[in-house]
Amino acid sequence: MALLRKLTSDERRTIGHWAMELVVVVAGVLIALWLQAWAEHRRAIQDMIVAEDAIHDEVRAALTTLIWREAISQCHVERAQLLKAMLLNGSSRWPGITKNALIDNLNEASGVQTVVPGVYQRPYDILSSAAWNSALTTGALAPMDRKRFDKLVALYSQMEYLNANREREDRAAATLSALSLPQELTPDTRTRMLQALYEVDASRFMFNFQGAKPFADAMKDLGWNDKEEIDRWIAEDRAANAKAHWRPCVHDYKNPFAS
Repeated sequence: MALLRKLTSDERRTIGHWAMELVVVVAGVLIALWLQAWAEHRRAIQDMIVAEDAIHDEVRAALTTLIWREAISQCHVERAQLLKAMLLNGSSRWPGITKNALIDNLNEASGVQTVVPGVYQRPYDILSSAAWNSALTTGALAPMDRKRFDKLVALYSQMEYLNANREREDRAAATLSALSLPQELTPDTRTRMLQALYEVDASRFMFNFQGAKPFADAMKDLGWNDKEEIDRWIAEDRAANAKAHWRPCVHDYKNPFAS
């Protein structure tokens, strides 16, 4: 048969040439695919690093909220005690409360005049999850180690809980704001105000129970020891609030990374 005949030297050279061409093409394709996979992996790692940096900044901002909440906690305790005593004294005549719970010269410090100032002032809480949600949506955290990802999930679950707690507090504080004005207290109004007082006090407790120290410990477990950054934030915030006449119940900031 023709296929079994002995190949000539020219035929052997031709077959060898095409075999070499095939090897070169296959090798080139495999190398190209490997380089593409390597580049995509490198790009994914870089995207993860960028996303994690944004998450780190977001988590640190949440920690400053917990530090600030601890600093003003005693003011909230004193205001809750005052409101409770006044609501339970039996009088139906409510005199109104205009003194700010945190600061003595609110209008001078903020430059803002308020019609109904409220009776249970709280800070603006920075508990955003925008960077986290963006990373989940884009899949930027896909290359991350599973254990590390689970730790981030736990941190953001805590932040989600605190956000829900803040919304609960906001509703109750809005109800209590009516107590800034003189009025006749009906039994129904007194009951509603006591219930709202319970809500804000429970919220204060939960903010402190979750606390800055456990939150900072969870950050350190992720390799984020932000002592210097928090020290810088404390110094900047002190300077920004230098002219504010805080009530004595406002305590100095404590850096949870310092201990």
